Amino acid sequence: MTQPQYIDTTEQLTDFCNVIKSVPWLAIDTEFQREKTYRSILALIQIATPDIVAIIDPLACDINPLLDVLSDKNILKIFHAARQDQEIFYDLRGEPLSPVFDTQIAAPILGHPEQAGYARLVDDILGVQLSKAHSRTDWLRRPLSDEQITYAADDVIYLAKLYPLLENQLKEKDRLNWLAPAFADLCKASLYANPPEFAWKRIRAAKRLKGASLSILQKVAEWREALAQTKNIPRGWLIKDDVLIDIAKLKPSSIHSLSSIRGVSEKFADKFGNTILELISAAVDKKPSPLDAHKKPKKVTEKEEALADLLMAQVRLKAATANVNPTSLTNRKELLQLIQGQRDIELLSDWRNDMVGKDLIATLDGNSSFNVVSGELIITPS
Repeated sequence: MTQPQYIDTTEQLTDFCNVIKSVPWLAIDTEFQREKTYRSILALIQIATPDIVAIIDPLACDINPLLDVLSDKNILKIFHAARQDQEIFYDLRGEPLSPVFDTQIAAPILGHPEQAGYARLVDDILGVQLSKAHSRTDWLRRPLSDEQITYAADDVIYLAKLYPLLENQLKEKDRLNWLAPAFADLCKASLYANPPEFAWKRIRAAKRLKGASLSILQKVAEWREALAQTKNIPRGWLIKDDVLIDIAKLKPSSIHSLSSIRGVSEKFADKFGNTILELISAAVDKKPSPLDAHKKPKKVTEKEEALADLLMAQVRLKAATANVNPTSLTNRKELLQLIQGQRDIELLSDWRNDMVGKDLIATLDGNSSFNVVSGELIITPS
């Protein structure tokens, strides 16, 4: 692989795009900041193939030629922990990149830790220890030092080495298709869109409200989300979630009663008070959108907990045999759902059903025998 190329002119970027536009896959990473904005501010784009690596400065050049290449569905985009990167590309073009391969999602299927960081995987698989010296860098500041550029380049140099190794192992074990649903989910625009009318659903305490209070919360949260998007500022800078809840509960009818709520500043009341009161007035007699239906979980008995321990042992044995991280197969919550009779769960609807789901059902139906032989747990059909 050549030395990293720093690209900060549109002419350089156009030449680079002509080089990469026909490759089968690209390793991609981004650097960004979001502390003071609603949307992430893109600071760098790192791109690598097995032969070349480039650091692209989106603050200095027009990146549309690159976005055109990245939008090509014939090119597979390789990420590690793709979601935040995909959100940036969604904001830039109105849709995430597709298709994708996420090494963080793929690694546990091959026995690596769940949610493993990039540096951990690079160390475990490639035996390379990456520097953490610039993990807190302000990537918007210019000029970038040679050390910062090298640090940024490492994020894709080794990603381009990881991908072929992981892909080959997945093909050898016939597991590449297991990942298709998760990778497809990362390419859905709905994952990154934030429609203001659904903003209230992100407020945890919303589920404790009903009637007029819930209706008020829904309208005021929608207003806040739309304004935060328009101004490109964090929604919490306008007003905090807990204050929205108090407004919804107390239903103030005057600027004075609004400003007396803890967390409502005089500045906010002066600037937005009349708008908030109008929203309250319009919502108070309106039927709220329904809360998402959630079945109240059944109380778990001691016997069910003990049975969950037994099933977890079965899962761990199966994971060890298949060299899969156990957390990739299932979790205790799903096991308890199985024990309590639920069958419409993901465990029984994807590749995990063949690997372990059917065996767990057999155990619950009394069709498995557990024995300890020479210090090992042996499970056989009965």
